[in-house]
Amino acid sequence: MGNIRQLLFFAFAWASLGAWAQRSQELTVSWGGTHLMSDVGPAGPNLPQGGSWDVDYRLQAHPHYAFHLGYSEGVLEANDALSTWAERQQRQFHVQTPFRSVQARMEVDFFPQNIPSFRFQHSPYLFAGLGLLSFEPRGYYQGEWIPLQPLGTEGQGTSVNPEARYATRARTLPFGLGWRAQLNAFWVVNMEATWTQTTTDYLDDVHGTYADATVIQESYGDAAAYFADPSGLNLPVGMARGNAQTTDSYFVLRLGMGLHLEAFMEKCASFLYR
Repeated sequence: MGNIRQLLFFAFAWASLGAWAQRSQELTVSWGGTHLMSDVGPAGPNLPQGGSWDVDYRLQAHPHYAFHLGYSEGVLEANDALSTWAERQQRQFHVQTPFRSVQARMEVDFFPQNIPSFRFQHSPYLFAGLGLLSFEPRGYYQGEWIPLQPLGTEGQGTSVNPEARYATRARTLPFGLGWRAQLNAFWVVNMEATWTQTTTDYLDDVHGTYADATVIQESYGDAAAYFADPSGLNLPVGMARGNAQTTDSYFVLRLGMGLHLEAFMEKCASFLYR
């Protein structure tokens, strides 16, 4: 709740600023590819394996600074078969993680922006912010993708691992760079590269060590035992399954198109009251 209150306060403060200052507002929809950086799949940057879409509200009340409030939905995916590391290829983990997130962030424009503007202007920009993420790792089993968190694949909640099953919500720190152009009075386009660091190590359902698959099967069933060690090699109990010292992150490369709200509202007003 504390994080939600901080985001709402941040948004209210900037909305209040926009109420008395010159302001420019935009509503943008964007689409992009996602790449999960975790204990599964390629260890470094790679081609996007998932996708996402975003709705973003932008408020600018200063020539160089703007506030964004955004909502995202998408899928993160990672597959050990695409890794160049032999030990990852051996594990044979493959995960898809649908996610939803909200973010509040600040943007710094390199070039000063006219507020509001009804003509072409553009600028590269940097941004950083805070966010909240909801996610659900899934694995492919008998022809369907099923949620992994309830299966306790590392023995969570059993005699071999008394830890509770992990939370499927996390805080995030999104940051990155982009380029935005206002094409005319109405239309805006932008391109962004966003890196999002999270406070969870479970976007891929992998964190600690291998647990006894027999105990997992007795507690949670056949699917849980399969995902505990999908390699089928009966890897040793206690062997590292992931790196518990790091948290997961993901990268998004997106392209968006939006509407300049001041021009749109003026057009609507002139139509209604002519």
